[in-house]
Amino acid sequence: MATIAQLKRNVPPVVKGLVFAVVAAAVQIIAVPFLIRPLFDLSRGATAAITAGGAALFAPYGFFVGWKELYAFTPRTIWALILDVSWSGINTVTGFFWLVWCAAKGTLRTDCDEAKHRGICVYQDVALPGAVASTLGPVIGGTWLLHEAVHVQQARIFGPFYWPVYLLSYASAMIARLITGRFRDPHWEAYERVVMEDWAYRAAPGLATKLNVKASILWFFIALLNTVAVGVLIAPIAGVGALPALIGLKAIPWWTGLVVVALYALFRSVFPKARFDSWQLSFKT
Repeated sequence: MATIAQLKRNVPPVVKGLVFAVVAAAVQIIAVPFLIRPLFDLSRGATAAITAGGAALFAPYGFFVGWKELYAFTPRTIWALILDVSWSGINTVTGFFWLVWCAAKGTLRTDCDEAKHRGICVYQDVALPGAVASTLGPVIGGTWLLHEAVHVQQARIFGPFYWPVYLLSYASAMIARLITGRFRDPHWEAYERVVMEDWAYRAAPGLATKLNVKASILWFFIALLNTVAVGVLIAPIAGVGALPALIGLKAIPWWTGLVVVALYALFRSVFPKARFDSWQLSFKT
């Protein structure tokens, strides 16, 4: 009798693609009318348009990752896809633009079992300037690193808050560096103090193949603190603040969030950056 693993291996790639496409479309049909519409008080027309647009955008992505077998055909990756096209949808949309660029400049990897297991697309030989790998949404360009996989998981955990937290952390780290008179290489010094980078570098330093669980848990809570601060900051804003307002963050004065972000950046600026020079040198030898 064939095992479940054997049955999964025998499923044709095109069928896997169709399954992922159906899942992605079904998520839009369920999530938009029943979750997003009441949260943002959308009209029926807007709800229908967003549902159709989401299905038209995410279903082809689901088919692509299933057909190319970039996501393993497992419950874990199906759950990852559901997150990618719902809670983390905005991150996946940014990943689409990155995927197009990577497809034009790099080479799709279909042999990275670790990426397949986690539900991540990887294109080699392409990354942002100054980096060996770059990640947007569930798409990694450049060298496969567990560090980059941590970023994918961060996006899936924090969803629409991921980029606001990341960018505000970067901006506040840059300002803190300048305020404290540290003018050397401000971009990289600030980048390596972004809370999401701190988390990723400490959870998966260098060429690590196993996650440092204790460090990951610690930095998750530090990132959560920053996320709550950002939620407090945007809660009074109509529309974009609907979700944090829903969980009661609007009751907290908005400036409290700004104070937390600023104090964290100033505190973090006096400690060493996240990345170690030895790690950088490992890619130059």
